[in-house]
Amino acid sequence: ALETLMNRYVCRLQVAESGEVLFDFGSALRRRDSKTLREHLRTAAELLWKVFTVGFKIWITVMLVLYFVIFVILLLVLMFAGKDEKKGIKLGWLGDLFADIFFLSSRNMMIVHAMDGAGYRHRAFRQEKRSGGGAETKKRLVQSVYDFVFGPPRPNYDPFSNEKEVAAWLRTQDGVLTMTELVALAGWTYDQASERMADYLTRFRGEATITDDGVLIGDFHRMLARGDSDIAGGTVELFWEEYEAPYEVTGNSTGRNAAIIGMNAFNLLFAAVILGSPALRDTVEFLLFDYGYDVSMGALFSVLGIVPLAFSLLFFAVPLLRLLPTRRLEAERRKRNARRRVLRHVFDRKGRPASLHEYLVAVRQEGGKGMRDEQVRGILEELLPRYGGRTDLAEDGTVLYIFDRINREEVAAARERATKRLDPGTANALGEVIFDTGTPSV
Repeated sequence: ALETLMNRYVCRLQVAESGEVLFDFGSALRRRDSKTLREHLRTAAELLWKVFTVGFKIWITVMLVLYFVIFVILLLVLMFAGKDEKKGIKLGWLGDLFADIFFLSSRNMMIVHAMDGAGYRHRAFRQEKRSGGGAETKKRLVQSVYDFVFGPPRPNYDPFSNEKEVAAWLRTQDGVLTMTELVALAGWTYDQASERMADYLTRFRGEATITDDGVLIGDFHRMLARGDSDIAGGTVELFWEEYEAPYEVTGNSTGRNAAIIGMNAFNLLFAAVILGSPALRDTVEFLLFDYGYDVSMGALFSVLGIVPLAFSLLFFAVPLLRLLPTRRLEAERRKRNARRRVLRHVFDRKGRPASLHEYLVAVRQEGGKGMRDEQVRGILEELLPRYGGRTDLAEDGTVLYIFDRINREEVAAARERATKRLDPGTANALGEVIFDTGTPSV
């Protein structure tokens, strides 16, 4: 019954002074799969945005490119209206542009690793060639237009990636898991890791045990012995190796953006001129009649004036409305990536005291040359309460940052794994150890 409750409701595991495990369900039961009103609204907003994106992409293909060609042709015809030469103009190639609405979606792009300006290695999309393998080195114009309006697509992460990663970790670490290792795998705080540990104990048929020094250990030997494959193991990638891709407004080069702005500005200007010049509309009407097309003045006013003008204004409005939110998301991403970089060195020290200067040297050697002293100090002070850290003073008065819990739990986990390896029955059941985090310093 307790396992059923832990599987269905959010639960935190705690260790009492007596060495017993406490199961804390909070002041009220909260289902693990329940969503808040804010999450429901976010889901609805994302769905509406997807519908708007597909519809506006179709409109972009028709309006920006097709109207640009139409207006250029009209301009040329107006310039050479006195000539009798009439040449047919083939526009069938425009139909191929519609393929980019769907065929260049994220599902048909390949994921590669790229490096942003701050030196963070992240996953990114590259366009696949329509035939053959490999990736295109240059983005097509129509895809650049879509990115100008909606921003470049970002790689989607598997919502079960953490569970798969934990399953892979357990299979390579003798079925032993601590909350510190959950922190290293997913970047959770210890409070969040406590909730996830309760979830994994029920999901992977584990047992919670307490070591003599008061460390909670998740023992998942039953999953390993049974060869449980309810969730296939993924690739173990520590939290500080999972840098986020940048949020970009367009992701295009300056020249490509200038060309797109120029095309839309030309459409906007030409539509405005048609709306504001009855004489020009009369001229276009007579020219079209001369070419065999009987078009009314009202149709010209709408098709060549109102519609392209409204589209051109909306085309500029969408990226402008995205500008501030994108910059805010990018600033938050940079902060999270900087925290990842500092957290790496917190774990590398395995609880050993270290000064701000030592962290600065380590971070900048890794590539974080743009990180200021105040930024690193702020991150360390933010990490102290989240990861069981504290400060102390050296003999010369230098502030030292100490994360005792990380070292304590790593030592306990190493001891538990060593015990399992010494047990012949356990060793035969689990097989050889193929990956080890190393023995932490005491």
